[in-house]
Amino acid sequence: MDERSINLRKEKYSKRIVTDTILLVTGIIGIIFLSLVMNLSDIFPNIPFPLEDWTMGQILITITIIMVASLIFAYRRYHDTKDAIKEFNSINAIKEEFIANLRHELKTPLVPIRGYSEILYDGSLGEINQKQKEALKKMIDSSEKLERRIDSLIFISVAKSGDIEYTYTTLNINDIATGAVADIADQLNQREQEVAIDIRPNLPYIEGDRKYLNEALIQILENASKFSSNGQNIQLIIHEGYKSLHIKVIDKGIGIPEEELENIFARFYQIDGSKTRRYGGNGLGLHIAKTIVEAHKGDIWIESEPKIGTTVHVRLPTPDHGIKIQKKYR
Repeated sequence: MDERSINLRKEKYSKRIVTDTILLVTGIIGIIFLSLVMNLSDIFPNIPFPLEDWTMGQILITITIIMVASLIFAYRRYHDTKDAIKEFNSINAIKEEFIANLRHELKTPLVPIRGYSEILYDGSLGEINQKQKEALKKMIDSSEKLERRIDSLIFISVAKSGDIEYTYTTLNINDIATGAVADIADQLNQREQEVAIDIRPNLPYIEGDRKYLNEALIQILENASKFSSNGQNIQLIIHEGYKSLHIKVIDKGIGIPEEELENIFARFYQIDGSKTRRYGGNGLGLHIAKTIVEAHKGDIWIESEPKIGTTVHVRLPTPDHGIKIQKKYR
């Protein structure tokens, strides 16, 4: 359960408490009105009404008992919710502290591992044979993948505290798209996949942070590649929408069940969370993409069908200056 779910539950229970109180007060007013103002025997002459023989004291005692019982129930419901929220916040704080410590512990030794691997691969420390070169290439690829995992944790940790600083400049979406595809070239090659890029002509520029928009698109493309079979290609389509650019990443992979769609952008969420799950990853990719897109005042959503495929939609607003991109990529 994520923070959003906890907040929704808190709001739901708060509304229930208010509703219970309103119903309770309404019921009390109704009882008093029926008992003291109306002559019930005239309305239902053949049905005896015990309240007709009650004294005002008995009525007030009954009303008081009902009020106390309802208030106790509402009080207990409120505190159960409060305890659940407190427990969640405690667990969340521990997790955030763990992530903060983990990033420092992992990032420091990773730098020399990758650095020396690249020096050996380049032959700067002497000639190496082909098998040694292939082994070093795998080490470099694995260190890059690990570094990206660590960077994802760092991003989530910083984003949680609201300390991310975006540098907005005028950007050409062609550069972002082709750069993101190039950045995951190794993964695509390993899985014998290609990305068919279809960027429509004369698109307007956008205002955004090049680094983070590139990262958002990488996360989406990596997900599409990961959940597609080897040799199965991916489509990247970009066209102009109403005062926006509309980006679509389409795959023909395993798809997402409808009941999972509402959780798909949650942190650390895995469609297959079992210990024997087939697909790797840390469940942060789409959450990172959503965080970045929303920081750029854009929208992101998913359409998917199991065993047919998934389409991730991203809509980014365009500025009013109307500058167009003339070059077309396919």
